[in-house]
Amino acid sequence: MIANNLGLTPTDRCLDSSLNMQKDEWIHRISKLLGKSRVLTDSEERQVYSFDASRRRALPDVVVFPQDSDDVRRVMRIASRNRIPVYPRGAGTGMVGGALAKRGGIALVMTSMNRIIEINPVNYTARIQPGVIVEDLKKAAKSKGLFYPPDPASAKFASIGGTVAVNSGGLNSLKYGATRDYVLALEVVSARGEALKFGAGTLKSATGYDLMRLLIGSEGTLAVITEITVRLIPHPKRYDTMLALFPDDMAALKAAIGIVSEPLLPCALEFMDETAVYCARKFTGDERLQKACGALLIEFDSLSNDSCASLMGRTREICREAGALDIHDAADADEREALWEVRRSLSPAVYEIAPTKINEDICVPRSEMAAVIREIKRIARTRGLRVVNFAHAGDGNIHVNFMFDGEDKKKSAAAKDAVRELFAVVVKRGGTLSGEHGVGIAKSPYLGMQLGAKEIGLMRRIKKVFDPDGILNPGKIFHGGKGLGNFESFGKRD
Repeated sequence: MIANNLGLTPTDRCLDSSLNMQKDEWIHRISKLLGKSRVLTDSEERQVYSFDASRRRALPDVVVFPQDSDDVRRVMRIASRNRIPVYPRGAGTGMVGGALAKRGGIALVMTSMNRIIEINPVNYTARIQPGVIVEDLKKAAKSKGLFYPPDPASAKFASIGGTVAVNSGGLNSLKYGATRDYVLALEVVSARGEALKFGAGTLKSATGYDLMRLLIGSEGTLAVITEITVRLIPHPKRYDTMLALFPDDMAALKAAIGIVSEPLLPCALEFMDETAVYCARKFTGDERLQKACGALLIEFDSLSNDSCASLMGRTREICREAGALDIHDAADADEREALWEVRRSLSPAVYEIAPTKINEDICVPRSEMAAVIREIKRIARTRGLRVVNFAHAGDGNIHVNFMFDGEDKKKSAAAKDAVRELFAVVVKRGGTLSGEHGVGIAKSPYLGMQLGAKEIGLMRRIKKVFDPDGILNPGKIFHGGKGLGNFESFGKRD
């Protein structure tokens, strides 16, 4: 039960009578507490918040925009007392349907809580609200000479709260780690409307159970994040970047393994297979890719203005030994941007070969990457599918894109079957179903392929402790429903 001493205001106390209300009543109550301008009930307005980057759709009954923790607390108390599902939502960039209002209820959109409260250059910390865009945090930290390393591909659009909810990684995880490596403290509101704080704004904390790390990656199923304290580090002063092109993708992977085995520690080590290189060439028109059937984008950074010449030199040697056809170094910032454009083009570029995709973000031990990619190609080939693979090669995180025509029922069924076999291969090779996107709706049917009944049972009991009424983001992680659903949701080009 929630503690009685919550410091309730008279407005809050009136919520004690808000039991068993009809939908119109509880929507009216929320509108009265937060203001009509922050509550959307019109069907067309709600449609905007009915989908995310997974392209699935589920329409909420109401969309609510809290401005502070008190707003969240009041909404959660009404929701708890009336068993109304609540779906915390950031910028909607998630790839697995994790923010969708699968059972109606309240879409709790956190984008108005977008203040960078403090950047402390002495403590190397930042206090931020969950609606802050990752790129905005990066820029604010850089203005103080500091660096927030987590760098998901959607950093220009994704909210920090969403990245905490799924423990996002990104392009530089090999050197800098994932989101959880930078979160020091979380302020949250529980499913029953209680304000809680976990962690501390210090680099060390060994006091009690580390429930903060449990919340990171919990996909909004345990609590609503209202404030985040992250640690920062000194900002690199120099980047050295190269694009290495290979006769085939296995040669590129051989070079990637050679680089990390040296050991060298690039801040980015991005792999592209033959089809990915083809798509990038078609999309960008970059003639450098003409003869390549595999590629690595490699970047080193430094805290000084000195170049990483020795590291770059040894990396070139490793790439040549693996059979590189050509190596392009970035001479300046513009050339660096041009090289990165090859990698950044891939998500839209894959539609060069088919109108529909299923995108999975498996992660395997680096030593298993070559074998797994061979298996992926076999899985696609035997089902008449095209597949595009690109990866954060430094941490074994492979983005697998099965490409097909979603209007073709046989191909759609084949793609479903391909996903299941892909996950079986990943688990057999010691990997995980998701490296950074989370489980959400998309992967929930397959959770039991990686985790046993006892482990899932324990997770369910933890969920019950945090959310006894089952109202926080229901239908995510544990409930698979009918599995993959209709293919309108899987990246069909608009």
